[in-house]
Amino acid sequence: MWNNVQEFRDWYISNGMPLRPPFKNPVFHTDNAMSLCMFREGRFQVELYVTEPYSTSPKHTHPGVDSAFVYLAGNIQFNLEGRENPDVQQWQNPSPEGYHMLLGKTVDSPDGIPHWLGIGPEGGAFLSFEHWKDKDPVSVTVNWEGETVGSEHDKTIEKATHE
Repeated sequence: MWNNVQEFRDWYISNGMPLRPPFKNPVFHTDNAMSLCMFREGRFQVELYVTEPYSTSPKHTHPGVDSAFVYLAGNIQFNLEGRENPDVQQWQNPSPEGYHMLLGKTVDSPDGIPHWLGIGPEGGAFLSFEHWKDKDPVSVTVNWEGETVGSEHDKTIEKATHE
């Protein structure tokens, strides 16, 4: 149906962001965030992430997954290795219409490129659009390579690998 994560993201948004959480593996948590799979079709899915204030994620990858992160709210700094990562503080303002200036902005994260987050005082929320290239989707929370965010994250990964 879609050739890449960008086509999926564009389809999902232009079709009114349909809600269809799967029965299997819809919710995951770590030490600083929770995720809800809002829609899954074949090897594509979108997860909503809500993060704790003043938290971070260390540099990591999600092997076999192309992602596109779409900003929703709060104070989130998306960073990608090998790319200029401008300080988003300059855009932490309301738009003339009253929503956040960054609403809907996208950062693409191709498979294998390390990325990391910095979260400010409000916490944050974003959508993670995903194309799982060689296996069925679960959650990028557990399809994680690199240092985890803490002991709860470790337990979540451990539980998922034994299901």
